[in-house]
Amino acid sequence: MSPTSEGSDKRKAGRPAKKVDASASARLQLAAELRRLRLEEGLTLVELGRLVNYSSQHLSAVERGEVAPAEPLVVRCDHALNAAGRLITRFPAVVREEAADRHERGASRQRGAPATTSSLPPDLDWARLAALGGASATVSPDIVADLEMITDRQRVMYHRLSSAQLLVPVETHLGLLVSLLKGSQPKPLRRRIAAAAGEAAGFAAWIWYDLGDEYKANFYYRRAEKLIAESEHPALGSYISAYRALACEGMGLLPESRQYAEAALVKAPRFISRPTRAWLSAVNAAAFALVPDRRNDARRLLADARVLLDAAARREEWMYDFDRVALAGYCGTALLRMEDPQAAAAAFSEGIEALPHSCARRGAQLRVGLAEAYLRIGDVDVAVAAATDALEVFAMRGSVSGIRRVHRFRDVLGSMGEQSRARAMDDLVRERLRAAQ
Repeated sequence: MSPTSEGSDKRKAGRPAKKVDASASARLQLAAELRRLRLEEGLTLVELGRLVNYSSQHLSAVERGEVAPAEPLVVRCDHALNAAGRLITRFPAVVREEAADRHERGASRQRGAPATTSSLPPDLDWARLAALGGASATVSPDIVADLEMITDRQRVMYHRLSSAQLLVPVETHLGLLVSLLKGSQPKPLRRRIAAAAGEAAGFAAWIWYDLGDEYKANFYYRRAEKLIAESEHPALGSYISAYRALACEGMGLLPESRQYAEAALVKAPRFISRPTRAWLSAVNAAAFALVPDRRNDARRLLADARVLLDAAARREEWMYDFDRVALAGYCGTALLRMEDPQAAAAAFSEGIEALPHSCARRGAQLRVGLAEAYLRIGDVDVAVAAATDALEVFAMRGSVSGIRRVHRFRDVLGSMGEQSRARAMDDLVRERLRAAQ
């Protein structure tokens, strides 16, 4: 995987799909729309199946109209395909149609006559017609501004809610934005919608990464890249690339992480703000600290980040508020990777002391870094206490990536001969599970 290309296992095309007479029934209308949306997104049945957790064989049967889909499948497909409700609104007509069919079959058995469709309720056609609505309309700049505000507020809520709680609202918001791109919009407004959709797709990718699903995270990052290309917004492209670098690092894809980080900094437009460039410099510093012959670059980039942040005329919120606390986290990470755990612990501690109490998720990231630093120093008690505090927050926020990081800390602890402390952390996890049941 690289910033410029990603291999994907595309299956060879099989037999041409059987044409479906969408006018024949509500089920076939839904089937035809599902297939149209899937092809529009450029997905195979296998790829869509991985996104919605259903087999490609079952999806194929649904697309052919051979079986009626269950409601959870319709909802998942609607989100995965950015349908903005176009599949969901067709589902009630399918339910009514299936119920009418069952009623007619039962009545026919009692009469001893073959079942027909002549007795289907006449209002089914009205329901089918209603389900065909939802074509994208031209929107005003005021509506787009409101939609941009939704993305902004969702980012803020990320620090207060769990990733699972935010997932459906973010995906739904993305679907609405993409549906607007399918309408006839003036080019300047279209670029704004594409930028908002690209940002929402990048946010969805990060949430899926935090929930531990690498396939869906990469899927949404690819979607974000396409939307950002249409938006002609290079600054947003740098943001998404830098976040993807952080996600790759969490997945253990270190060479890819460095490539995305460097691409984000190199491709950043000259007009981006100082806080933005400071953040990009910090991301690169942490990435380069893992490479022995790039550690001088890492130190230089950390120094650049400090200077840029000091020179910033104002604080800036975009994606999240990059400030001294956030910079302390990147400094601590880079210093720890450069084999200076004492300085790293000091940086993490500085960030924790300056962090507002409400920023629990950011605090957990700093504390797990502090735990790793103190474990290197040899102060196991402080290390375990910090890791335990971080674990509580990650569990409360449903952060799979955070929990996995504490789990790696626990494994290192055990490998150092601290088996009793490692078992104590295992006991804490079991206690937390019992409390949640």
